[in-house]
Amino acid sequence: MKPDVFFAGVDSNERETAISEKALELFRAGDFSGCFKKGDFTAVKVHVGEFSNNTFLKPGCIKGLVGELLALETKPFLTDTSTLYTGRRWNAIDHTVLANEHGYGIAGLGIPFIAPDGLFGTSEISVKIDGELNKEVFIASDIVRCQSILSIAHFTGHIASCAAATLKTLGMGCSSRKGKMRQHSALKPSIKKTCTRCGECFNYCPAGAITIDDVKANIDENKCIGCAECVAVCRFDAVKYDWGTESELLQKQIAEHALGVVIGKKGRAAFFNFLISMTNDCDCFGRKDMFQIADNIGILASKDPVAVDKAAIDLVEQAGGEKMDKLIGHRGLNPFYQIRHAEKIGLGSSDYNLIKI
Repeated sequence: MKPDVFFAGVDSNERETAISEKALELFRAGDFSGCFKKGDFTAVKVHVGEFSNNTFLKPGCIKGLVGELLALETKPFLTDTSTLYTGRRWNAIDHTVLANEHGYGIAGLGIPFIAPDGLFGTSEISVKIDGELNKEVFIASDIVRCQSILSIAHFTGHIASCAAATLKTLGMGCSSRKGKMRQHSALKPSIKKTCTRCGECFNYCPAGAITIDDVKANIDENKCIGCAECVAVCRFDAVKYDWGTESELLQKQIAEHALGVVIGKKGRAAFFNFLISMTNDCDCFGRKDMFQIADNIGILASKDPVAVDKAAIDLVEQAGGEKMDKLIGHRGLNPFYQIRHAEKIGLGSSDYNLIKI
């Protein structure tokens, strides 16, 4: 049976309150309340937008959804993991402050923002999966421990995966730093000149691959096992990885980590894609007024993360009149690697019923 994907159109001039009401209509039409039980610790996975970014999904657009979770007597919390790059979202403290500045917190939505992967993105749980690339993936501890998830994805383009929606929100956005590095990098790390010789990487390296000389730390590639523990503990952005991982491999990794997020939450997760303010790059870019690839389209919601992303890409390409790679200005990228691989590993179906509300 094809999974249902519910859709509500949104005009470019609609206010946040109207968008919030439409999202709530989808929640009720899709009977998503059954995914959330009284007393659940419910992760509301969001992206608060990097500092200086002004095209991120505004918190007012999900106020109705948060209110519905509260009415169901769950214990919802806004959440997102730390980034690998140095910025306002690379640790829990700065991330939480930025989230509240952007309206993602108690003052804006009535529930707290809580980083699920600890102060430095290293609080993780190894989740067993039956993937093509991985038999275990490293997911943020509190994402694994919570009982249910409401995934809120802001659809955008992406410089490596072409499209960023629910699968990326789950796979990349719910992984620990180690999980993120596994997705992004296929090669061994090296130490940059910015190294302060603090010794943290030496202390935590499980393979004994790191030594420290009079200038900086060094990594023995013959001993390195690629675990990414060094990047997880480095506080000075001194560990360098090759970010040139092929898009297909990256997208497959995203799909397998997304599986690790939801594998223990069958029937306890709902997935929303907001196809508004859609920019050519993701909300991690700290730039104002980024280029928009299409006018506002609407909101999609489903209990199937693959179906909701396939529907999103289909609608965006129809509205833009071009394939995703051309819309975002990165020709040759193919967003369907993640869709096909997610379907192959049993995460969901790319075939769907679109139900307009």
